[in-house]
Amino acid sequence: MDIEKLRTEIDSIDSEIIRLLNQRCELGRRIGAWKHENNLPIYVPERERQLLDRLTAANPGPLDRDSLLAIYREIMSAAIKLERPVSVAYMGPQGTFSHLAVLEKFGRGVNAQPESAISDVFRAVESGRADYGMVPVENTTEGVVNPTLDSLVSSNVKAVAEFNLPIHLFLYSAGPLEEIRCIYSHPQPFGQCREYLQANLRHATLIEVTSTTRAMELAERESDAAAIAGAMAHEHSDLPCIAENIEDNSRNITRFLVIGRQENKPSGDDKTSLCFALHDRAGALYDALRPFRNHNISMTMIESRPLKSGNWEYCFFADILGHKEDPEVAAACSELKQDCAMFKVLGSYPRVIQQ
Repeated sequence: MDIEKLRTEIDSIDSEIIRLLNQRCELGRRIGAWKHENNLPIYVPERERQLLDRLTAANPGPLDRDSLLAIYREIMSAAIKLERPVSVAYMGPQGTFSHLAVLEKFGRGVNAQPESAISDVFRAVESGRADYGMVPVENTTEGVVNPTLDSLVSSNVKAVAEFNLPIHLFLYSAGPLEEIRCIYSHPQPFGQCREYLQANLRHATLIEVTSTTRAMELAERESDAAAIAGAMAHEHSDLPCIAENIEDNSRNITRFLVIGRQENKPSGDDKTSLCFALHDRAGALYDALRPFRNHNISMTMIESRPLKSGNWEYCFFADILGHKEDPEVAAACSELKQDCAMFKVLGSYPRVIQQ
């Protein structure tokens, strides 16, 4: 094997890749100008889905699917930046799982904009301070994220995409495990590590804070304190990691919604999120769900939340397969709406299939 010859071939391929990438970006710049002239959104989830599906199908290997998609995530992010700088709000500060979700979904080419609360993310998008927002909606261990559901009811923004982020949790401390007396973290990580904490740190005091980044800041100040956070938190702190992957569920995943002000076109494999409130009568929920059965529509999630307008009144959130413009989905929603005191389509967007 002539290694120098192989390296020369690689150098030649790299030069061609650079030429083609710049050619692709120039085309993206022209598309961005056309979108601006026609007042169209820069980020188009249905186009993204179709592109990634085509790339995956065309990939012969040995490059694996995840590596291919990670490369193209950054290529598309750079192209979006050339079309027009895009801002994505998230519940900060930097280093949180919401921040990581922005980078994993949109790449490093967007402006990740931290906000102090989930409701602030909605307000940033609604007011135009941010183009999009990234908000957690449910976790495989802890269930739904109530502040997100509440904001979806009251806000005028739409769910335009979804993203599933695997959640791995780490224990950070300046001291050894046996000397830890208190642990800081956000309530969600505490709930996702109950078994580990019971088995290894049952005598430690658990202190809830606003974010995992804040937990790291507080734990740095005390020699007998620890923080539970993700891997990205280590980029913003010198606190050593003393235990890895302490989550109880090895398939611990948080589902995020990308919120925006646009309406998506069908991609061919979509999900629609709804919320509705029913009149108080026996069998109301059973009757409300009947249109989905009659029109052969699958439901992937249903959850209830108290309405703030009255005592013991509830709003139901549901995810169904299909786009709101699909004939069967539109018919089912029309029938459901007739029985509702309140009905709202939160958005239709390309469905993510967890690998």
